[in-house]
Amino acid sequence: MHRSTSERVLTVAENVLAAVPFAVVAVVAFVNVFSRYFLNASLAFTSELTVNLAVWMVTMGAVIGLREGAHLGFSALHDKATGLLRQVMTILITAAILVFLAVLLYFGIDMMIGQIDSGRATPSIGVPQWLFTAALPVGAVFGVYRTLQASRAGFHRSTVDSQPSEEADR
Repeated sequence: MHRSTSERVLTVAENVLAAVPFAVVAVVAFVNVFSRYFLNASLAFTSELTVNLAVWMVTMGAVIGLREGAHLGFSALHDKATGLLRQVMTILITAAILVFLAVLLYFGIDMMIGQIDSGRATPSIGVPQWLFTAALPVGAVFGVYRTLQASRAGFHRSTVDSQPSEEADR
């Protein structure tokens, strides 16, 4: 299936926003384990960094799941429905997800603004906390787009039956 350039750029951005934090967490965790067992010194900042980066990984992972049709729970009954029932279910599922993402967007932005205004930074490494909190509104915006995209596809076929994007295989 041919995808537009903007669709490919969006897919790459989503993948990078999930993969880079994952790679950083993997390296930091490895260094901490090495340091703890071989140098007998624990690196205090590693748990702070891994927990905060997990927000990015989980948020963007959920967006990628929407893109790839991997949220099986959203489609279990939907796949069995046909006709008008399927269309109504598609609308209800889409509405529920969009409401959740709107709440995430609203409170994510509110929390981020509060952290920027207060100058809050992480205790160990001193990184502005809003850089990690930004995962919530960013993920919500990506999620809204992918939810609408999946909804459109839901009127035609099951999201589970859809093929993963070409970029996901790279």
